[in-house]
Amino acid sequence: MPKVFYVQRGKKRYAYTSTSVYEPGSKYPKTVNEYLGVLDENTGKIIPKKKRAAGDNLFESDSISGKRLGGSWFLLNLAEQIGLREDLFRSFGAEGDAVLACAIAQALSGGPFTDVEDTMNGCMVRELMGIRKSFTSPRMSEITRILGSAFHNTENLFERRLARAGDSLSYDLTSVSTHSSIGGWGEWGYNRDGESLKQMNVGLITDKKGVPVMFELYPGSVSDVSTLERTVDRVKEMGKGDCVMVMDRIFGSAGNLEYMIANGYSFALPGKKGTKCVKSLISKLVKRRHDADLWRMHDGTVYTVLEAEVAIVPKRKPSDEGEDSNDTREYELVLDDDERFRDVPEDMRMKAYACHDSRKSAEDLNTLMAALNGIEQKLRKMDPYAAMNGLKKIAGGYAKYFDLSVIDGKLNIERRNNAMSFAYNRGGTFVMFSNGLDSWDDMMACYDCRTYVEQAFDALKNELDGGRWRVSDPETARGRLIIKFVALILWCTVSAELRKEKKPEPVRTVLQSLDNILAVGSGDRWRVLEITKKNRTAMTSFGIGVPGKFVEISDRMYIPESVRREALGNSD
Repeated sequence: MPKVFYVQRGKKRYAYTSTSVYEPGSKYPKTVNEYLGVLDENTGKIIPKKKRAAGDNLFESDSISGKRLGGSWFLLNLAEQIGLREDLFRSFGAEGDAVLACAIAQALSGGPFTDVEDTMNGCMVRELMGIRKSFTSPRMSEITRILGSAFHNTENLFERRLARAGDSLSYDLTSVSTHSSIGGWGEWGYNRDGESLKQMNVGLITDKKGVPVMFELYPGSVSDVSTLERTVDRVKEMGKGDCVMVMDRIFGSAGNLEYMIANGYSFALPGKKGTKCVKSLISKLVKRRHDADLWRMHDGTVYTVLEAEVAIVPKRKPSDEGEDSNDTREYELVLDDDERFRDVPEDMRMKAYACHDSRKSAEDLNTLMAALNGIEQKLRKMDPYAAMNGLKKIAGGYAKYFDLSVIDGKLNIERRNNAMSFAYNRGGTFVMFSNGLDSWDDMMACYDCRTYVEQAFDALKNELDGGRWRVSDPETARGRLIIKFVALILWCTVSAELRKEKKPEPVRTVLQSLDNILAVGSGDRWRVLEITKKNRTAMTSFGIGVPGKFVEISDRMYIPESVRREALGNSD
């Protein structure tokens, strides 16, 4: 006889039965949960669920309609496969399915958040998830406000996603433009999209596949470098203090590096070329870049690698540093040829790897020459004296390669040999700092995930319409970001699998193709129309079963298998 178990949701306890059944051709039994009703705490009896009206036969109904099935089927199964649906249930309870439904619709629509309602009505995500409530505009506003104010629940979701991540995490920050102040969070700052608008900053952490696991919100005026300490501390508090943080060079101030080393954080990030010790390492590497003893190979590319140790020490005389240096006003990075190096304990030093990539060297040289040629063409079209006076404005950082003069009323342009030789010798060179990693190979393997967080930001802004905020309430803004965050998890999971299988199709193309799978019907019974070979192959490549001839819809509340087992165990 099936055993009854209860699931507590809010102040009510819902009763279910759990039965294991065997299906032909299946190796393992399938667990079937049946909802019985709500437990009356006063009488101890179960108030039965309401019976649905008969007459829902597909071919007898007068209200047959068609809906898009494939995209919803695929993304819902993917969410269950990666544990996302369970994590949302454990974090937000019954509202977790509403969040996932909105996120699936957001991923399928790709447009503004206001399009989610229309997408939801045109696809079968609600039917597949057993959600009977409609997602009207008031309902969507209610969901986003609840999410935005449920800080603890969101933290729980981050903690669960971090637990599923591997041992390498990538962190970066981007700006999101807004026309309003969003309760004081929208401020003027460095807008990475070049828009003359206020902004908020979004910090994103991804796993080594580029799948997001956590995000942070900062006011628009907060600089990148100042966000790191708070972020790594939160990651540690959530149980991932033993992971490797992979970051961009902008976070590598001497203060940040010392903080991470002192607190035992492992990390990998590139050094800035304006730093004194970085310049020194590159100079030493240039002299030995043809030394075969220094050759290493990673991912099919040959590098020349010079290894060293770096210490962080107080400056003899405080001085301001430019943005292109890891050194700060009070601290600087030094090598072992500085007498202060010996005063720093070994466990407070970090490793540095000066690397030369000959293939990247050729690419850097091509980029430089193309830029210089373009600047020369602009200068020659200008008045000679205007060109001389406006060189820095026109050439920017490339101005150091030019000497301009006016001879007989004509502009004379010469390229500085020393600057060109310097660029040639240092093309394809870079320095990496690391702590807590045993070797250069380990460091490079971790740093491979660096580009994926940039791709995640690109998908958030362009594919999921997250590049501009259209709300003024901070809680609503945060709630919308949570939904986009869940949609981004699904998006980046698909992207990672396509990248792994070396398939050139964009994620949007895959989802649009799958969403062409239609179903017709009404009520609880829907017939699945033809599925192309391409879409069958796409689903099976992700380990997702293809829909059968009919899709049966029933009233049910989603309960993860692990929660069901816990409930059965507690009832003994």
